[in-house]
Amino acid sequence: MTVRQTLSELGIWATGDLTLDPSTTMASPSWWGADSERYSARAEVADSGAGSAAYVKVMEPHARDYIDIAATFAAATAAGDAGIGPAVFFSDAASGVLVMEDFTGLCSTATLDLFDEYANVEKLVALRTSVHRLSGITRRASVFEDLAHVRGLVERVGGALPADFNWMLRTLGPAEARIDSAGVDAVPCHGDGNVSNVLVLDDGSMRLVDWDVAALMDPLQDIGALLAEIRPFDTDAREVFEMMWGSFDSALFDRARIYGIADSLRWALIGSYADAMRPGTHEYSKFSDWQFLRARAGLRDPHFDDRVRNI
Repeated sequence: MTVRQTLSELGIWATGDLTLDPSTTMASPSWWGADSERYSARAEVADSGAGSAAYVKVMEPHARDYIDIAATFAAATAAGDAGIGPAVFFSDAASGVLVMEDFTGLCSTATLDLFDEYANVEKLVALRTSVHRLSGITRRASVFEDLAHVRGLVERVGGALPADFNWMLRTLGPAEARIDSAGVDAVPCHGDGNVSNVLVLDDGSMRLVDWDVAALMDPLQDIGALLAEIRPFDTDAREVFEMMWGSFDSALFDRARIYGIADSLRWALIGSYADAMRPGTHEYSKFSDWQFLRARAGLRDPHFDDRVRNI
């Protein structure tokens, strides 16, 4: 069925004309909307729940293999209720449809250069930290568990893997073992450091979107994912780590950095899997190659072994 038919079947804007303006998808380099189709919807006849204007997100079929749709929609709903993300008007995990508040024309998508400014980093840190208080995030997961799951998907469909992939896993293995041994105190987290998941409203406030990897997790994993995105170098990252954690601890900082490397590897595998499931575009493979490069750089860092020993 078309998106229009699906919405009608679900009882949303079942009567009257409906205009669906598609949003941009860009897998490389930022994984911007690569797991879904998205539309800015304008209805002739207002819906009782969604009104006459809303943003519609329809998950791609292949995304179900590595995303818990029900958990994702529950997290998005909780975030909307708390004002952390757009308000959710309707969600249906079975069809993969999420209808939410539309900020089209009222916001911009964050870019890396925005967070060169300390004040904007403070806003982002406050926003991501506020997620820890959400009660709607119940899925429990770690990046290492997700990594193992997506690896199985890639191998099942014969997705492309670099020649040094097994070396990456072997090198990361001792770090995973030491983190497991140390244990974690899990809290609700967004978990995705990609800055394209941040909407910057015209009034300067921010909202988080795309809750696909949200889970109860080690907060250091959430920090590590963000640092890998906005502060790739330790000298700059230490200040942001202290801002997020409240104090600086070298062992915990190194743990966060290792999480960031594992997160890059996880996303590299997701890109490889999406490329195998949706052939015909270089967008997914380009993203995968970029994330493998980031993971490889972290694993080859002369300080990596010291980070593992410092956990």
